Amino acid sequence: MSNDATERYTCPKCGYLNLWTRNEILQRGKEVIYRGENEIEYSLRCKNPKGCDQRMRIAITRQEK
Repeated sequence: MSNDATERYTCPKCGYLNLWTRNEILQRGKEVIYRGENEIEYSLRCKNPKGCDQRMRIAITRQEK
């Protein structure tokens, strides 16, 4: 996943389509669930502007520095 790539999922609770860029995930991911050798898994809240409290897990690939 490059910095411009997006991750998308539909919230199972409210049906809202969430689009996340890699930078947003790194900035807004509140909890690191898992740090594997090749990926990091974050917990992110649904982006529904009406206020859904559902959280989803998003895994992003580690990038070499």
